[in-house]
Amino acid sequence: MTQNYFLYHAGCEDGFASALVPWQIFGSDAKYIPVSHGDPPPQLPANASVVITDFSYKRDTILNIADSVEKLVILDHHQTAQEELRNLDFAHFDMEKSGATLSWEYWHPDQPTPDLFLYVEDRDLWKFQLDNSTEINAAITSYPFDFEIWNNFDISKLAIEGIHISRSIRQQVVRIADRAMMQMISGYEVPVVNTSTHASDILDELCKRYPKAPFAACFYDNGRGERRWSLASTENFDVGTLARELGGGGHYHRSGFLEKY
Repeated sequence: MTQNYFLYHAGCEDGFASALVPWQIFGSDAKYIPVSHGDPPPQLPANASVVITDFSYKRDTILNIADSVEKLVILDHHQTAQEELRNLDFAHFDMEKSGATLSWEYWHPDQPTPDLFLYVEDRDLWKFQLDNSTEINAAITSYPFDFEIWNNFDISKLAIEGIHISRSIRQQVVRIADRAMMQMISGYEVPVVNTSTHASDILDELCKRYPKAPFAACFYDNGRGERRWSLASTENFDVGTLARELGGGGHYHRSGFLEKY
């Protein structure tokens, strides 16, 4: 009998939202596993039907998974992953969408995308084009990754909750960005800060403060002998390619990599 497995990007609102979509369909009849770059893939049985959302592994790892399970589908939107998995018919990419909306459209191709997933996408793609997007996404990030909680979100209530939360986040971002120091990364002098919170917001702030730097970076040590780096650029600098050269990946303007020490 087929067993459904859903692997999704860990510690990421877009990744979790992409897993919420199948959870709304399968509930407890499936397994939902958050996965991270730098970690080996979970053990999967031969009868597994696997969907990986907002995430992928290196090509060799993906091919090994595909050969060992009943079915594999990948729904992703990261530039470097698309390059890595080129010409694999089970890997579906769209750089204009987030993992959450790709997941919704995969399971519900003829239905309009709910506001929750559109708002998650609005932040994940760093557009902030929807009404009250900053406040709504700030409120979303204040909740744990719990399917029951997320399934009952009320967008109008999140907009109100997020007013004070977003103001608090903004103050934290400013204070952390004040600690930035110029460092060399792969031959580039860029602003760097040590932080494990609000990385995207802080990188955006650093890019604005240091417009002559090709990109900005932040990092934190995860307690396992690994340093996780996040990179961001605003102009014509491809941090996705840079991160890939360093063993990671991501988008043209947003990426990350893992450094062991």
